[in-house]
Amino acid sequence: MRNIMKDKVITLLLLFVVFSINDICGQEVAQTIRGVVIDNDSQITLPGASLVIKGSDPQIGTITDVNGEFTFGKLPIGRYDIVVYYIGYETTTVSNILLNSGKETVLHIELTEAFTSLDEVVVTAEEHKNESVNEMATVSAKKVSIEEASHVAGSIDDAGRMVATKAGVASSGSGTNDIIIRGNSPKGMVWRLEGLDIPNPNHYATDGSSSGGVSILNGATLSNSDFFTSAFPAEYGNAYSGVFDMKMRYGNNQRREYTLQAGFKGIDVTLEGPFSKKSPASYLVSYRYSSLMILEAMGIKILGDATPDFQDITYKINVPTKKAGVFTFFGIGGLSTAIQSGDGSTDSHETESGVLGTLNFFELTGLNASSKETEDFTNTFKSNTGVFGIKNRYFFNNTMSITSIIAYTGSKNIVDYKRPDSTNFYQTRYKKNNTYQTPKISVSINKKFNSRNTINVGANADFIGYRLFSERYDQEKDMMQTEINQSGETTLLQMFATWKHRFSESLTLVAGIHDMFLLLNNKYTIEPRLGINWQFNSKQALNFGLGLHSRMESLSTYFAENIVTDRSIVKPNEDLGFAKAAHIVLGYDNMLTENIFFNAEIYYQYLYQVPVENYDTSSFSMLNYNSGHTNKSLVNEGTGYNYGLEVTIDKYFSSNYYFTVTASVFDSKYKALDNIERSTRYNSNYVFNLLGGKDFIFFNNKEKKRTLGLNIRGMWAGGQHTTPINIEQSQIYGHTIRNEELAFSDQWEDLVLVNFKISFTMNRKKSTHTLELDMQNITNNLNVIDNAFNPDNGKIRYITQMGFVPIFNYRVVF
Repeated sequence: MRNIMKDKVITLLLLFVVFSINDICGQEVAQTIRGVVIDNDSQITLPGASLVIKGSDPQIGTITDVNGEFTFGKLPIGRYDIVVYYIGYETTTVSNILLNSGKETVLHIELTEAFTSLDEVVVTAEEHKNESVNEMATVSAKKVSIEEASHVAGSIDDAGRMVATKAGVASSGSGTNDIIIRGNSPKGMVWRLEGLDIPNPNHYATDGSSSGGVSILNGATLSNSDFFTSAFPAEYGNAYSGVFDMKMRYGNNQRREYTLQAGFKGIDVTLEGPFSKKSPASYLVSYRYSSLMILEAMGIKILGDATPDFQDITYKINVPTKKAGVFTFFGIGGLSTAIQSGDGSTDSHETESGVLGTLNFFELTGLNASSKETEDFTNTFKSNTGVFGIKNRYFFNNTMSITSIIAYTGSKNIVDYKRPDSTNFYQTRYKKNNTYQTPKISVSINKKFNSRNTINVGANADFIGYRLFSERYDQEKDMMQTEINQSGETTLLQMFATWKHRFSESLTLVAGIHDMFLLLNNKYTIEPRLGINWQFNSKQALNFGLGLHSRMESLSTYFAENIVTDRSIVKPNEDLGFAKAAHIVLGYDNMLTENIFFNAEIYYQYLYQVPVENYDTSSFSMLNYNSGHTNKSLVNEGTGYNYGLEVTIDKYFSSNYYFTVTASVFDSKYKALDNIERSTRYNSNYVFNLLGGKDFIFFNNKEKKRTLGLNIRGMWAGGQHTTPINIEQSQIYGHTIRNEELAFSDQWEDLVLVNFKISFTMNRKKSTHTLELDMQNITNNLNVIDNAFNPDNGKIRYITQMGFVPIFNYRVVF
């Protein structure tokens, strides 16, 4: 099998090289850079700002028009730095702007108002690549640059994988895009899109989880976004570990552009452009259909024995009006299905491995007998997600605006798991059908009083409709037992207020408060937040943040059913409160050189009122859950803590190369009602990342026409913790039973991963062609990441990380 795989990869590489060396001749290649300049606090446009191409000789410059828009036309393709000047504002340099022939580069430049007039002093500010999009963020905020993330080996245009290289973030190694932040469970974070909390935006997502197999969002539709790992601003709620605040870019409102992409993971089309030449309205639409069956035809089983099928759509329509503000229509939709089976014909495996190791895009959390435990089964899994929103931003004047959003979100999870009985007839052993339908309303008001003071206040209402059903086979009673059978609706209300005060141009304070109220059981929380940024010289800054944060559990946990001795049904968790966390962070930034950024952060997180099993000898805590629900009786009496140190050295892309080094060392512990301090499941203790890349430019008639890109990413992380299996009890009951007295006392071996990506970009007069070969886990490490009892042979099966997977992709932009 290894030789067959090796031959296929060599064949792909040969085809890649043959295509790449094809000579490209043509006329002079040029393209346009344009965009808008705005005030970063009030978001109003700034007409009359001056922009200059840095280092141009003779000097190339332009001025923003009455709408704050600018254009640099017919620039030779390559990379540029643009200096922006505006009276009364800090001068800003936007660096390393990539310009290709197939698509215009459209910029959104924000300027900070100076305390003094330009006649008195000239204030300059380099645009640091790590500065967040959200102007209220002071610490633990990491900007996700989509253009830079596209270089990263292994990211495959997946939003979740794009942040896996950030300091403090770990992945599970299973092949899913888990986001494990500072030792917390992945379910402790919240996803946002266009200012709105959204359901898990991944294919093959399970109820209550925050990850999946493939992101529904196409990376080509995203703009620069923010990723928070601690002490996030007051506008964010219902999260205790982190926030991924994603922004979609606007479609080009002056010319139509198209992107076609085909590869082993899918075929997608992206269309954008103006509705008409007379209107400033624009559209951006992307559709993708999976093609993982192509990989299966080559003998590469991405989902093991499963047959995958998924498709998705992403869109954003922008409609400026003269009197009613700007309307934005946005949405995503994803459909995913996988049918998995095993016929029991293979020899009993003590280790599930091979060329590809094990990659599960979905997990049946809490199953007594899952696909990891048996060879003979069938499982049908479906996961659908949709988000549809209308946003309006209206400016009352140059200092005050209101943003209103009306949206609908929905998600659906279906599982039908079957095993054969004594007559070899396949009977359902687990069934789930959970549906959520949630209309949403969000309103926020932003007011800039002056260069020192800005406030932002808002409220969100989620009207959650639900239909929840789950049942599993009870082996002792030899019958299906209902776990959940509930439908209805409830409301989650959130309100916030944030005040930003600049004591000086070097010292900024951001204070706020967030309130959350769940009408289901009348639980509420009030969460103060505070952030400080002190830029004590032109290159160095200290950052500080603290705050309280909380998150509700999945509704399926609130409605879990138990049958008591008198055969009556009880719901033990209906009155469950929020899990809460107190964060404190201290950070230090240093621009070591013009292109090398250093950051260090130390943090402490105390978790309290954590749901744990209501049994004084139990070690069960929801801090170790990553998806699904439990029908255990829970109380908010658990605790936990995380503390650590993170270091990042980031060399921005310049001189045709970049590199990033991150190091995270931490400890993550918890206590349940047994009052024993234990490592959490996610206490891997350390994560190290090294990534970098180099572009080799080939010249033709003094124009940069072709680029060969080589990128590599290496990760070394400690293994997650696990609870040892009680083999004797598992053999008696026929499914995995773990020794809970030794909960999370074992730790898997270190996780080592090396990805390598080679790309070749060809700029023609009106199009850009890119070939990519992204090779995941090129060393084919198959470290064990999980285990389960196999009732078919009475032994323990070990599940390994995803092995070597080559992903080939071709893209044309025109």
